[in-house]
Amino acid sequence: TGTDRRFFLETQNRLTSAADHHRCVSAQSSFSQNCSSRGAHSDLTAVQSKDCVMVDAHTADTLKAINTFLGKTDGRDKLCATIQYACMFIAAGQPGNSRKIMASVAAARKVFRVLRPLENVTPLLLQPKLVQGQPLHSQVLNKLKSLLNALYFGADHVVWASQAGLITDKTKVERAQKLSLYSWLGASLCTVAGELTEILRMALPAIIVQEQGEDDGKYMARQQAAVDEINKRGLVLFHASIQAFLALGLLGLRPWKPRTVGALGVIASAINCYMLFPPMPKQIKGPAATKVDSKALPVLPPASPQPKIAAKVS
Repeated sequence: TGTDRRFFLETQNRLTSAADHHRCVSAQSSFSQNCSSRGAHSDLTAVQSKDCVMVDAHTADTLKAINTFLGKTDGRDKLCATIQYACMFIAAGQPGNSRKIMASVAAARKVFRVLRPLENVTPLLLQPKLVQGQPLHSQVLNKLKSLLNALYFGADHVVWASQAGLITDKTKVERAQKLSLYSWLGASLCTVAGELTEILRMALPAIIVQEQGEDDGKYMARQQAAVDEINKRGLVLFHASIQAFLALGLLGLRPWKPRTVGALGVIASAINCYMLFPPMPKQIKGPAATKVDSKALPVLPPASPQPKIAAKVS
């Protein structure tokens, strides 16, 4: 009858669904054990009904590095600075959405600089005197740089207070803004002088001269270490130079167009982001890699034969 036929079809569907569910659960369990035996259990993020969503070790390290960078106050500040100067470059001095975004991001950056004057003046308060045994010019430049950076952030706080409506005297605000930029220019020039002196001091004796009795292995290692240090200081020197040119452009001491100043700002901010970004671990190749080979995927067990139910047809 029709009732018996419907009962037969419903029973068969239930048995088929139960068998499919058992096969799916068995396959997922086998696949998870296989991933764990190959060292990929930490990268197994989710197992859904048919797809296994995975994040390999290199991607996980990249995400951790990005989160570490964004966790730094300076990292967020320099990232916003890159956006700000990119908008300045796009706007090219003309009104529009890019200029509005530039002004909004510039105002938002002020929050990341709260109490930065105290951070820069602390070394001067803890160690106001010169230390014997260290280069005199290096100590003087570092102390002068800390003082100028403190003035830069302190005057920038005055500009921030004017934007919040706490200070209404436009003359004082303009003076504070110029003092901030001039202090930034001076601190950048101190960095240029200090890094250039250190590079010259390291390069001449360390690379050219080989000490008497020094074997080639130690000499090459010392030379490579000096080259690496010089490269790092060279990047800092280049960044400080670009930053000094940017300050000149913002002060109007050079007849540069807004797009030129914006390009300098993007370069300086991007280099800052690069220097603040944490080092990436080297990717391990070979059996330690967490990439799962397609050949290692489990083979689904054969389906068990479905029980046959004889239908009585009257």
